[in-house]
Amino acid sequence: MDNSLIDQIRSANDIVDLVQSYIPLKHVGTNWRGICPFHNDTRPSFYVSQPKQIYKCFACGKAGNVFTFVQDYEKLSFIEAVKKLAQRVGIQVPERERTSVASTKRQQLIQVYKSAAEFFSQMLFEHGENALDYLKKRSFDPQTAKDLSLGYALPSQKALLNHLMKEGYGVSLLKESGLFGEYSGALQDLYRDRLIFPIHNNTGDVIAFGGRIMEPKENVGKYINSPGTELYTKGKELYGLYKTKYNISKMDYSLVCEGYFDFLRLYESGFSNAVASLGTALTEDQVYLLNRFSKNAVMLYDGDAAGIKAASGADWPASAKVCR
Repeated sequence: MDNSLIDQIRSANDIVDLVQSYIPLKHVGTNWRGICPFHNDTRPSFYVSQPKQIYKCFACGKAGNVFTFVQDYEKLSFIEAVKKLAQRVGIQVPERERTSVASTKRQQLIQVYKSAAEFFSQMLFEHGENALDYLKKRSFDPQTAKDLSLGYALPSQKALLNHLMKEGYGVSLLKESGLFGEYSGALQDLYRDRLIFPIHNNTGDVIAFGGRIMEPKENVGKYINSPGTELYTKGKELYGLYKTKYNISKMDYSLVCEGYFDFLRLYESGFSNAVASLGTALTEDQVYLLNRFSKNAVMLYDGDAAGIKAASGADWPASAKVCR
């Protein structure tokens, strides 16, 4: 890629604006300061200089410019970061500079999950009458399903598989995606006849799914959740954070609930600073993630014994005591 184009993209992306699109910053003298996103920062150690267009964490030592920030935060290659920043400011990268194949396994999996999420969402409004009826019975508006990109997995054993293979994804990559089970040597869809909840990371990429049955079935679990992959580790993400992180920062507190439907209810009712921990075990990683946006949290867990114990903080890591 031409160096002059790289310089143009760097100059067009102000580092303060860029970093603030990921984490909140406060103006301190001539610099901006915030919680470092690259380590478990317990106090603001991350400084951004607008005049110099650089950042540095004085605790972990991470430092760089707009390209290295996006590379490290989103786990991208240099070229991928350049293209992302070019798209952010509307700079066209010449066709010869583009590649139709993601350059890292992580980016390939992100594309698979993006395609799967779009397919599930399309199926909800084209063939998911039973799923929409189920949401209606629980008093949820279809617009909420659209806002949160809910979807529907068809009953077919290979609906998603066939769709993704038509999109050009290879079998070896699909095996690694966690979206399929292997039976007698053949891949089959993991999610079938379920309401689908896409799980996003806090930058908005779909990295996992949760699938819920609409009617109880003998020996069938209520939920199926994505297994661990290169993209997703259970206990490190917060459902809905990508939608609510800016309001959490602005309001300086979050509402932490347990599951998908708890979040939907809060979100639809206008509580735009909510997240769900997807279970009653609030992990240290989730605490640190939430602390990037606010250290204040109101726990709205269920009133059963497990929920009360979790909300009381009895089993929280020491770092989580800042939440209250």
